[in-house]
Order: sequence, then C-alpha cells, then structure tokens
Amino acid sequence: MGGGRVLCLVLTIFISTTQCKVFTRCQLTRELLKANFHQKTFLSNWVCLIEQESGRNTTALNVKSARKQYYGLFQIGNEYCKEGRKGGKCNVACEALLDDDIRDDCSCALQVFEEEGFKYWSKWENRCKGERLPDIEKCPDWQYPPRASPDRFKRTPLRSRLTEPYPYNILTKYQRLKRRK
Repeated sequence: MGGGRVLCLVLTIFISTTQCKVFTRCQLTRELLKANFHQKTFLSNWVCLIEQESGRNTTALNVKSARKQYYGLFQIGNEYCKEGRKGGKCNVACEALLDDDIRDDCSCALQVFEEEGFKYWSKWENRCKGERLPDIEKCPDWQYPPRASPDRFKRTPLRSRLTEPYPYNILTKYQRLKRRK
C-alpha cells in the first residue's frame, strides 16, 4: 500500500513538472504532417485514435496496474519503452513519450502499427473503426502541409550547378560553341 502511494506521488510530481501540450484537432494534424508521420489517407484514423486514447494531451498517463502503464498521445504501453532510460521495443524512455515533442511518440507509434496494426489500440477498435472519422480536411495545413526547409548541407552549391552538363545550362552551351570553332 505504501509503495503505491509513493509511486503515485512520484508520478504526480513528474507530470506537474513536465511540459504539457493539449493540441487542437488542427494543431495535431499540422504536427503530424510536419513530422511526415504517415500517409494522408490514414491521418484521420490517427487523429481519431489520439483523440480517443489521450484527448490530444501529450502528458496523458494511464496506469492500469503496477506492471502496465500507457504513455503519451498514442497511449503506448511500457513494453515499448523503459522507465528512466532508453529501452523497450522502441528503444525510448517512457518519460520521453510524455513531453510536447511528439517526434519520438510518432516513431514509436509507427513501430507499434507495423507490428500490430490499429488493433493494438482498443479504443480505435471500439470508437474509430467503421465510424465517422474526424474531418481534418478543413484544417488549413491539410491543403498546403508545412514543409521543413531542406538541410543546408545537402544543398548544391551554385558553382557546381553552373558547371554540370545540363542541356539548358548557359555555360555548357558556351563551351560547346567554343569547341566547334
């Protein structure tokens, strides 16, 4: 009994110090698109799943028993993460699933999906499957999704673009004309 109270106190303190983010439906859609999360055709299913599992709350924690806890937006079980350090099937700390950076949550959720599909999440089975899904097409980012800027180290320098043999490159045409003379 005393151990349960200590665990509850520790979790309460941890959650109160963690950054909490409760997304609106469109904010969640934007973040999922920004993270290149999944195909657009399944995005409504993911939004429905997140709404049903966590209420779009990044710090959602569901303690079923001392051995079974579910973390974050996707309510990922502790077999996929490790408390206090990286580990589990997703090689992620459970606490990382409770912050407002959802990239690690998305990565782990995709791994769960690849292994078990949507059936892993019982609330998706009961409340989303075969039901009317959230209308995310009205969100502004649905038509024009946010794009991350290209990595500056992968950009082609101007000099190499000018010297590459493209058919419409002015420098190349000049060099060809010069060779003919």
